[in-house]
Amino acid sequence: MDSSRSLKASLRGTRCAVIGVACALMVLEIQRMPVGHAVSFSMFAPVPYVFEAILIGTVGMALARGRRHGAALGAVRAVTAAVATVSTWLVMWGIGFDDAVMVQIRIAYRISTGLLVVLWGERLIGLGAWRAACVIAAGCLLSGVATLALAFVPQVVVDGFLGLLPVAAGAALVSFRPDRCPAAPSPALPVFTLATMRERVVAVGLVVLPLLCRATTISTQHSWMQLQQQAVASADIQAAIGAAIIIGGGVVGLILRFAWSRSFVLVFDLVVVPVTFMAFYTASLANDLWALHFLIVDSTYKIVLFYVLMTPFLFPPQKGGFVSSAPLYGSFAFLIAARALFSGLHAVLPASTYAAVAVVTVLAVFAVASVLALLYVHQHAGVMAVSADAPGRGAARVPMPVAGAPLRPAMEHLCAMVGDRFELTPRERDVLFLLAQNYRAPYIAEKLVVSQSTVKTHMRNLYGKLGVHSQAELLLLIDREAEGLSAREEDPASLR
Repeated sequence: MDSSRSLKASLRGTRCAVIGVACALMVLEIQRMPVGHAVSFSMFAPVPYVFEAILIGTVGMALARGRRHGAALGAVRAVTAAVATVSTWLVMWGIGFDDAVMVQIRIAYRISTGLLVVLWGERLIGLGAWRAACVIAAGCLLSGVATLALAFVPQVVVDGFLGLLPVAAGAALVSFRPDRCPAAPSPALPVFTLATMRERVVAVGLVVLPLLCRATTISTQHSWMQLQQQAVASADIQAAIGAAIIIGGGVVGLILRFAWSRSFVLVFDLVVVPVTFMAFYTASLANDLWALHFLIVDSTYKIVLFYVLMTPFLFPPQKGGFVSSAPLYGSFAFLIAARALFSGLHAVLPASTYAAVAVVTVLAVFAVASVLALLYVHQHAGVMAVSADAPGRGAARVPMPVAGAPLRPAMEHLCAMVGDRFELTPRERDVLFLLAQNYRAPYIAEKLVVSQSTVKTHMRNLYGKLGVHSQAELLLLIDREAEGLSAREEDPASLR
């Protein structure tokens, strides 16, 4: 697969979204940018986080109950953008406020900037999983480059740029229309199966446990703040943060390239949980390892945000193929609530006690996440054969054929739908249909009366158009297509 060509096609027409996402990510972290103002641990007090988690979580619960708020979204985006702009300016440059007023300003800042990022995630759902992921990765890289550049420009430029960030993020959010972007392939992610209670526990656990683990690192923020008054200049800290964000964006790109499969969610647990231990270690030696500390903490935070923004695509669509944003709101609210919890514990517990609680939490998360990962792998061990084990799912009604199975009209119809969507050539459609039945290149060559090298050329072109890297991922794409077809059949209104 030509990755650069696929990425270019996926980002076509999304420049506004890439810039908007980059600005929103920077606004979310603007209160901890040392080139903008002196950073103190009071900025990470639990109260603003509590209000942020409650509001965003409430919206998520409403969406989970099936309440859609499409008609009011335009006003919500505009109001959020305005509040984020004003509160960001006050956080950066507001002086003379007493503590009570400053807490209220930070509450408004936390709610509006967090909601700004979530609304961007919701906006990107219309692009499909792959294209949304590409936009997030590009936005992360752009925000990292901009954050790094701020370390080397005059203060007047820094102030002007930071002041424009919320304006740009909000304006792009209000103006961006996914439906006006040029059509391009956007392969789906494999979704969780939720037919049984165990499957639901595995799905939710694999998403929220790394978020809980990440929340424990809020205590490490204070480890570097004294460096602002020591030999380490604010510009050096800013440069380290920017470099870390670039690394985070690069890791996201690698995930897109090599883990766009059932292993997608497992990478989340394998990256975040073990790296948390490293963050605790570097925080304890911040005077010597401050650069490494930033590289670890800030890069993993962007990876966490990427997975949070991708959660809508990990759960089965609702009737009519509608992808709910409830998992996005719920996971983001959980992340913020967990951060508020550990911020409060850090404030009231002795340092040694808090350290013990944090380490035990991370160890427990690692143990439970490992068990859930094994269960997840076991659940999907036979995904390439047939998906008929999950009652009520689309794949149960349109089973995945195995080698030697008779030709199925349902499978032929599914492959025709995929061929139409991705504009496959007639020969690529023939190869797709045979691959979907789990046949290999030698048999396909014999069946189509062509050479194996010709078949492999068609397979490379086919994988490139579909955005997959293997036959296993192609089968997962067909599986997802079957689920969407079944959902549309269950909702007659969606067929009108």
